[in-house]
Amino acid sequence: MEPVRRRNPEIPRPNLPLQGGVFLLLTAAGSSSRFGKSKKELVRIEGKTILQMALEPFLGIPDLLGVAITYPQPLLEEFQKAFDPVVREKLEKLPCGLCLIPGGASRQASVSLGLEGLLEKARATSLPLDSLAVLIHDAARPWVNASTIHAVLEATRKMGACLPLCDLADTPKFIDTSEFVSKHPERSGIMAAQTPQGFALLPLSAAHARATEESWACTDDTALWDRYIGSVVYVRGNRENRKITYPEDLSMNGSTSTNIRIGEGWDIHPLVPGRRLLLAGQQIPHNKGESGHSDGDVLWHAIIDALLGAIALGDIGTHFPPTDPAWKDADSSTLARIVSEKIKTAGWTIQNLDCTIILEKPTIKLYREEIIASIAKVLGIDKEKVSIKAKTMEGFGPVGSGDAVEAMAIALLANRNMKIS
Repeated sequence: MEPVRRRNPEIPRPNLPLQGGVFLLLTAAGSSSRFGKSKKELVRIEGKTILQMALEPFLGIPDLLGVAITYPQPLLEEFQKAFDPVVREKLEKLPCGLCLIPGGASRQASVSLGLEGLLEKARATSLPLDSLAVLIHDAARPWVNASTIHAVLEATRKMGACLPLCDLADTPKFIDTSEFVSKHPERSGIMAAQTPQGFALLPLSAAHARATEESWACTDDTALWDRYIGSVVYVRGNRENRKITYPEDLSMNGSTSTNIRIGEGWDIHPLVPGRRLLLAGQQIPHNKGESGHSDGDVLWHAIIDALLGAIALGDIGTHFPPTDPAWKDADSSTLARIVSEKIKTAGWTIQNLDCTIILEKPTIKLYREEIIASIAKVLGIDKEKVSIKAKTMEGFGPVGSGDAVEAMAIALLANRNMKIS
């Protein structure tokens, strides 16, 4: 490779090869507006925040000096709690530790602030500034691997600046200001940029300062390096190293498997005169109804137990104990709504419910669609996800004699890894 050619003599030249340690700068100060209401870096995948997942592969760098993270100012407390105790301990053991830096008005401004913070840390510990490297990584890329990090860092130390590039899966097009395509570039000559991007720390910080003075903006630090310092080399990236921008990106990566949970629920209630026969909130004409502390809706009780059991949240008696007068004659549809909200808050979605009602009479077939519609409405799911089957005991036992009604439910839940810490 040819040596780096200088663009601006006033900016310090990289002291190559870089033989000092390396800092990590994670950028997470954006608004996540395209992701929705949640701050995407704080979303949890299998119990870990995306921020922690993006950080962890870098902790294996032997001479990692410290980590800086840019964040939106209102979310300082949330970012402080984004790591589990094991990771926090590793960060505390780094020579320069962890520093959280409020971001600026743009990604470029945030990176500039982060670089200044790292240089302050380096000066405070008397590190040789001209030999230090920095890796800048999007905190919304949780699937970066160690081999990509190693390749970028090795090339950075040799050449001063490096980034990983990936082949484009789609053919790019240039467009003009109207609705027409203006150019048809060859896909073979264009690649997509990823992170981490590696740089000599001191020259990059100086280049950022110069860009601020000139009000020159870019969305990529290698563009800034190329403008003010010199050439940027690249290594092959990894297609799994995706950046999360939209909610659906969480399920597009091969390394994110959807968690599946199955729960089973069962209940039986006596049938007595003077009570209503309720099945998922639908009153079924009959001369008897369910006896119970609440309204006795046996189907809702089985469904509630199935949902709670699927994610190990206990059973209906745990949340709505029969000893509590607050639930006396309670509408079980209300209880189901409460449980449904608990499920959603925990990050789970109902994939399907398979229910069986065991009742000697009356015949349930006439009311099946109304029962399905009621379940779907209360739980906020499509009717196609609800199955209702009806059976009899053919004269056997308390159900067969018409003195009881029984219900069973199986729930399939999926976690799309969107639980916010």
